[in-house]
This record gives sequence, C-alpha cells and structure tokens, in this order.
Amino acid sequence: MYVDLINIFEVIVLSSLIGSVIILMILIIKGIFMSKLNSTFHYYIWLILLVKLIIPFGPHTTLDISNLFENSYVQTTTNNNTKESQINSPKQLKTVNTDDLILTNTVQPSNKHENSKGTNIPLRLSIEKVLCLIWMFGVVLLTGILIAGHERLRDIVKSSVTNINVSHKEILYKCMKTMNIRNKVELSYSSKINSPSLCGFIKAKILIPVSIASNICDEEFKYIMMHELTHLKNKDIFINWIITLLSLVYWFNPILLYGFHKMRQDCEFSCDNQVISYLGVGGNQQYGNALIRVLEIVGTSNRFMGTTPMVMNSFEVKRRILMISKYKKINIKSILLGTVFFVVIGGVGVALNTSNISSNKSIAKATTLQVKTPVTTSKSSVNNPVSASTSSTIKKSSSYSTNSIVPFSADIVIYNSHPNETYPSGLKVTDVGAILNDKLVKEGFNSHFIKITQPKEYTKSFQNTRDILIKNVKQYSNTILLDLHEGFTIEKKADMKKIQFILTKGSPYYKSNKKFVDSLIGNIKNSNDVKSKIFFFQDGISYYNEDLSNKSALIEFGSNMSSDSDIEACVNAFVSALKNTQNLSVK
Repeated sequence: MYVDLINIFEVIVLSSLIGSVIILMILIIKGIFMSKLNSTFHYYIWLILLVKLIIPFGPHTTLDISNLFENSYVQTTTNNNTKESQINSPKQLKTVNTDDLILTNTVQPSNKHENSKGTNIPLRLSIEKVLCLIWMFGVVLLTGILIAGHERLRDIVKSSVTNINVSHKEILYKCMKTMNIRNKVELSYSSKINSPSLCGFIKAKILIPVSIASNICDEEFKYIMMHELTHLKNKDIFINWIITLLSLVYWFNPILLYGFHKMRQDCEFSCDNQVISYLGVGGNQQYGNALIRVLEIVGTSNRFMGTTPMVMNSFEVKRRILMISKYKKINIKSILLGTVFFVVIGGVGVALNTSNISSNKSIAKATTLQVKTPVTTSKSSVNNPVSASTSSTIKKSSSYSTNSIVPFSADIVIYNSHPNETYPSGLKVTDVGAILNDKLVKEGFNSHFIKITQPKEYTKSFQNTRDILIKNVKQYSNTILLDLHEGFTIEKKADMKKIQFILTKGSPYYKSNKKFVDSLIGNIKNSNDVKSKIFFFQDGISYYNEDLSNKSALIEFGSNMSSDSDIEACVNAFVSALKNTQNLSVK
C-alpha cells in the first residue's frame, strides 16, 4: 500500500507540473487578448485545467511528462550497471567459461548484487518518501479543515430563518421564471453570514444576511437573486467543490492555488456578465450600483466552504465594476477566437500527460542485459565439478557483468514474468535465463536477457513484462520472445529433464508461434535425455504476451523437483535446438 501511495504521489506531482504549464498558457492568452474575449470565455477556459488535473492520463506522445522520470531514473540505473560491469568483469573473464558450465547441487543464489543494489538506492527515492509523507500530512490536515468548514455551514443553514418576506419570495419566483430555472430553490435569512450566498450541492438554498434583507430595496434584491440564480444555472456550486477538492490535493503548488483563485474571480465576472444580459439598456449601471450597495452594508466578506458569496472585498468589487462598465455582447469574432484558444490549450493538455508513469517505474526497475565478449577459461576448470564459490561467480558473470541498453534491438529476448521462481537447490529462474543468454551469445546469436523485478501483485506479472517489452524492445513483433519459467509437478517419477512449451490458441500469432515451437521440439527430440511437449490454453492471462511476436512462447525448464544438472541438460538441448532452427545474423 505504501508503494501505491508513492506512485499516486508521483502522478500528483507530475499532474501539478502539467497544470502549471496550462495555467501559464491561460494567463498569457488572457493577458494579451483580455479586451477581445468575452468574460464567459475567461471563466470556462479554466475548465481545461480542472479536467486535466482530474484526468492526468492520455495517449502516449513525445510530450509525455512522465518521460522526465524515465529518462532520469533509467539513465542513472544504466550508468551504475555499466560501472559495476567494468569493475567486475576482468576478474571473472579469467576464471569462468559459461559454455562448459556444469551446474551442481552446491549452487546457491548470489545475493551480492542484490545487497549492493540495496545500499545504492538513489537519494532521490528517500527524498521522495519524505515528500510523500509531508504531502499526505497536508492532505489530512486540509481534509479536517474542510470537514469542519462544511459542518459550520450546515449549522448556519439549520439556524437560518425561513420565514421570508412575501415581496422577496415574489421577486425570487419572477427571477426564476425570467431565467427559465425550474429547480426548487429555498430562500432564508441568516445573521451568521455577511454576504448573499448560494449553497447546497443537491438542494439549492440562497442565504441572505439579515442586514441585507432589511436595508435594500426590491430592485436591488432582484439583482441579488439574479446573481445567485446565475450561479445555480451555471452549476458553479459543483465547480466550486471541484476546485476545493483539487486545492486539497494540490496544496503544495502555489501556481495551481493562484490559478484556482483566478478561476473563482473569473466565475464572478462571468456571472455579472450573464446577469446583465437579462437586463435592458442601462441595466449594467443599476446592477453595478447594487453591488456597491451590498459592499457598503456588509463590508469585507469571508468565503464559507461550499458557497458562492456575492461580494468579497472592495478591491474585487472595483474590478467587477470596471468589467461591468465595459460590458459588450458576445460577437462572432470573439466566439471564433475563443474557440481557437480552447483547441490550442486543450490540445496541449491532451499531449501533456502522465500515461506511462506506472510502466516507466517498472522499466526503471528492470535491467536490460547484453553480453558482448565470450568468456574463456583454462581447460582444468572445464571437466571438474563447479564449487559453490565458483558457481556464485558464474551467476554474477552471467547476470550482472553486462551493459544496459534502453531501448535496444535484438533477434532474441529472454525474460522471466515470474522472476522469484526458484529450483530446489536455490538456483533462480533468472539465473537460468542469464546462463541461457550467455550460451546463445557465445553461439553467435544477437540475444538479450532482461532481468525483471517481480511486481507486488502477482496477477500483474504478465502486464508488467508486457509494458517493459513494448517500451524497450524495438520491432518486438519480429523478435523471438522467450518467457522462462520453472515447471511444477507432484509426481516423483515425472521427467525431470523436460521442456514444456505453453501456447495460447486465442493469440493472433498462434499459428506462427506453434510452427516455431514445433520446429524447436523437432530438434529437441534429437536429444536422448530431454523430453519436450506443448500444453495449450485458450487465452491465458493476456495470451501470456504471445500476441506481441510471431515467434514467442512461455517455456518451462524442468520442474520443482529438477536438479541443477537436469536444468543444465534442458538449457543445452534448447540452445542446440534453437541453433538448428534459426538462421539469425551474427553480430
């Protein structure tokens, strides 16, 4: 769960960066074309920001901001692996011959690399955890403030006076009829607020301060009703709640908070503009005078959680009066210009996304391996059983003394969707993958081995490897993809030297994959020791990724009862079969 929170935090941070870019674009456009764009446009252009912050994902593009994570993290991993390869390889080249390797029961899984990896965790990850905890603390704190504010508003609504002046009720109904509003709206007075406000996400209610109700004329009250009903008609309460919740999540980004503030201001400008559109000649001046009258009575006002107050302070009202005095009806030129800006900013919002953040993290954890130099050794080490220390060195040479290349092209790619599978001796299936890769390279094949980290959720293993293959392997549809696994059996007399191929009949590449596997089995039969067969599924889990290539298969080497010598025989038989089957270019 903690890892999931880190992932969420990363998406939030990247989303805030995207939001900041959109805000800067909006502010620049509004600043340049302020007089040429209607106030309604100034308000609704902000909806692009809200949508993007709620849905930060989108199609993968070259502007995908999650590439920032991928490029920095993967490059660091690549450089570290390359340095480690250069340090370790000279000593190993003198003592190890992976082609003549004999595996014994004394082989133990090597932990040296894993331990070193644990001590070399980038400082960035530790800082990220601290920042995530700080962000979570802020969210929890603001959530508490939000709940307390909402409870305070509920108390105000419950204590409000519903015994309304008859003339005020008539004005409300007339305004609703003029504005074609059919929703049920309640009207009440309250001494606990100092500005007319609309509240109620489901049941709309207009709260009028007692000081306002007793000190204004009916004409001014009409303008107040029209203002609040316009908020109701525009669903501004709903939008205001979205802004509030997003402010809670993105509290750490001052640019976003400023953008939300400007959006609330533009909401009031747009509301004023729409109210004036219902009035006749000179109506904008009368409406402006009503705002000034309300400000004179209430003074400075505070915004209660979940409300849309009519006035806030004198500075805001001055700006609104200035906008009201410059009121112009919407024209075709303004509509076309606004549409162009909507498309441009919306297009940038679609292009900038965090769609690959989950797969990029998996890729950052994976190590893409390529052995470039054949290993040689003295003849004395070929015919003797391998000791535990020597076999540990072999694993290290096979698996880790290599260079990382992201992305890459290859004729053969070997990987393990379930890298934690382990044989009875402690030999891991990842060790088998690395040894198989070494042997193929020694035979002249352009082969790569990808060492993958097991995802926390076992069911996501195949999706995890799918993301890595698609991202890392160029022209993967024409590459031989081999997913190595440990077989399983409960029969003590079962064949221990066995290679079992798993194929999915539902895969679009089923026919070509079966042809490829049949050819391998035909060559494996030339070996007297190793048995082979095919097991079929209809679809499996995502076709076991066999829909990615026309030469792909899930392969089980041996079983949970196989010895290291059994696995060695399987590896040698497979290399021989592949050599006889394929005619690949030699690097």
